Amino acid sequence: MAEDLPQLEVPAPECPAVLLPTPANLSNMFGDIATLIEKMALSEIDSIKSEAENLKEVLDGVRKLLSAYDSKWIKLSIPEKEWEIIIQRLIEEYPMYIQTQIMSLISSFVSFNVPLLGIQIDVLKLATDRAYLSELAAEISGYGAGVEAQIAALASNLSPEARQAAIDKLRGDKLDALYDLLPSEYKIFSGEYGLENGELKAKQIMDFLKNEATKFMNGQLFSGFGGLIGAFDEIWDALGLPGLPVPLTLDVKALIDAAIADAKDDVEKLANLKNIKIAGFDVMGLLGGEFTDNVESMEFTVARITAKLKEFKENWQLFLLKEWMGKVTSFFDAIGLGALTKFVTLDFCTFMGLMGIPNPIIDLSSFGNITTVTTQVKTLDQTLAESAA
Repeated sequence: MAEDLPQLEVPAPECPAVLLPTPANLSNMFGDIATLIEKMALSEIDSIKSEAENLKEVLDGVRKLLSAYDSKWIKLSIPEKEWEIIIQRLIEEYPMYIQTQIMSLISSFVSFNVPLLGIQIDVLKLATDRAYLSELAAEISGYGAGVEAQIAALASNLSPEARQAAIDKLRGDKLDALYDLLPSEYKIFSGEYGLENGELKAKQIMDFLKNEATKFMNGQLFSGFGGLIGAFDEIWDALGLPGLPVPLTLDVKALIDAAIADAKDDVEKLANLKNIKIAGFDVMGLLGGEFTDNVESMEFTVARITAKLKEFKENWQLFLLKEWMGKVTSFFDAIGLGALTKFVTLDFCTFMGLMGIPNPIIDLSSFGNITTVTTQVKTLDQTLAESAA
């Protein structure tokens, strides 16, 4: 049977011990496997179809483990892109987890609630409560309690077709009302590049909420630490410690607009987008290398780069804050908050373990047609260390 199976070489399922993780490696691995399963399932050879089912069972097990990050599309099925979103959200949650843990320790100086798109968001739950995250995703997509109540109240004498049309309108109206409130740089998958889809619009809404929540928490942390310094100013001055770092200022929309403004076609637009630089890093470095797009889409590429730039802006701010925390450990020890410093070096692999994600994240050793290889892409942590040397 082995000689009949299509062969695949994928990046090793890494659990990188880094402070600035990138998505390309894990996204490419899962996307390639998902694409392979689809190809094998279409085979007319029973042994290949059977092996596809075995591989899908393993992949579905990982997907269940990461279900909190799953878009759970109902009408759309693009496995490669679904896995990209899952990995994107897993990586996004890493800094949010650190933020919430630090905020919990200085809770008297910070707030955990922020209104976004008319929704009161509990940022602590957003990063730590799986059920809350699922409920929020359902609400955004038009599957929340309010819309379900409206559906239940529909006239009982409607034909099946009329009832479904009414349900689709209720769900669509809820989604569109939120989507219309988004800043323009998030309004992708609305047909500008040829693709319009409600479930992908819901992804953009969730991207906005999580990025704004991260931004809010960074602001709260800076304010909270400022409050601590003010409350213990005598200790601070006596220790001669440095002030808070200066946050990074970045207009992501302006960067995106400038990159594609004079491009003649999609090929040139993509090339220009990939050449965007921020804080000395090019965008492909922030992503961890090229993505193996088996499904080509201008919308997905623009969304990927936009999301990464916005995520990096906030992560860089948190990175600077953690560096600063590492320099002022004597202050935290003096005021009884020495526990804060453990979050300075909490890396992505440790975070995955805290989330109950095994290392490696998937075991492919029983599949003889899949070979894993270690990629040699330089990490952002390595680049930072080299530039500081």
